Amino acid sequence: MSQTRRIAAGMLAAASIGGYAMAQSAPQAAAPAAPAVPPPPVKTWVDSVTLKGDLRYRYETIDDGSKLDASKDTYTRERDRIRARLSAEAKANDDLKVGIGLSTGGADPISGNQTLTDGAQKKEMRLDTAFMDYNCFGDNPNEVHAIAGKMMTPFITMPDDLVFDPDLRPEGLALRGQFGGGFATVLANGGYIWIQERDSKDAGMLEAGQGALKLEFVPEAVLTLGASYYGYRNLEGYDVIDVNNANSAYGNSTVKGSVSGSTTNKAWASNFAPLVCFAQFDTWVGGLPLSFFTQVLNNGDADKNNKGYLYGASLGKAKNPQTWELGYSYAEVQKDATLGMWTDSDRWGGGTDGKGHKLVAKYQIMKNLQLGVSYFIDEHLIASGEKTKDYERMMVDVQASF
Repeated sequence: MSQTRRIAAGMLAAASIGGYAMAQSAPQAAAPAAPAVPPPPVKTWVDSVTLKGDLRYRYETIDDGSKLDASKDTYTRERDRIRARLSAEAKANDDLKVGIGLSTGGADPISGNQTLTDGAQKKEMRLDTAFMDYNCFGDNPNEVHAIAGKMMTPFITMPDDLVFDPDLRPEGLALRGQFGGGFATVLANGGYIWIQERDSKDAGMLEAGQGALKLEFVPEAVLTLGASYYGYRNLEGYDVIDVNNANSAYGNSTVKGSVSGSTTNKAWASNFAPLVCFAQFDTWVGGLPLSFFTQVLNNGDADKNNKGYLYGASLGKAKNPQTWELGYSYAEVQKDATLGMWTDSDRWGGGTDGKGHKLVAKYQIMKNLQLGVSYFIDEHLIASGEKTKDYERMMVDVQASF
């Protein structure tokens, strides 16, 4: 090999060795960094608040045999009405909930309806609920809730309940308890409810207790049996409360009241201490929920006209889009069976001293929009014998909720 070729070969070998050494010592390329995990969102007060509400538009007709026109003839009353409600509930901590709600209806404790009239005047909206609800046992399967303020009715009620209108919001203190589970659940509720505070006389109060047993034979067959005692205090001889200033006792018997400082000249003739026994059986037929319910009431503080009866049934549940519900009930509430100003405001025009039938049909048009029709065939002033009057009422409701 020539000298020139030997020099070239040596240079090539040296270059190869140097390149290998450089490749071995060079740092490896860094692997792509894993994407950063974003921190969990910071919770604010908004996350603990639930806002909900509804708007109902109602068309109704009323034929009341006790109401006559200028010609002394009966007539059909027609009107359109709205009800608007808005409420917020906040979870203050794991065991405490606070709720505040507004509703149309003015001062009326058992109705949120506002009639479309009076030259399109502004409609009133007032405080409907304002309560604190404390879960005494935390995560324990047994529950005891202590409630204070203006609240939803804290008692178990039946559809078309004999004692309370569904729009009533009692004021005071209440306990709601639930114990056990599985086959048998014990329900226990109590209330210390204010009716009227008086500056120089004993306050009108309601002291109530309720117990029930819920038996789940199978998930498709549940029977609830119970009894309630509603002890109204310091009403007999006191002026009746009439928020509509119409000098009405809402069906109850009255004696002469004190005209001075009062909106009425009537006073309650008796106290009220109704004992109410109730039962409800829930099952399924043909893939549809079916319920039967009943109530029997007796007011031991009145000598006569002191009883009430209710029975009824419902089929289906208007909840999901294109589902429907049908219902029927019969109710009778004698004149002094219970406090008239808190009973259902739709049956026979409200109050006691009436009896009759109710037919209901509901259809869920779409999510959060429902159509409902109710028809009442009643009699009121039933304690008057021959002076009893017929009462018919039809209500067509379209209700949107959120």
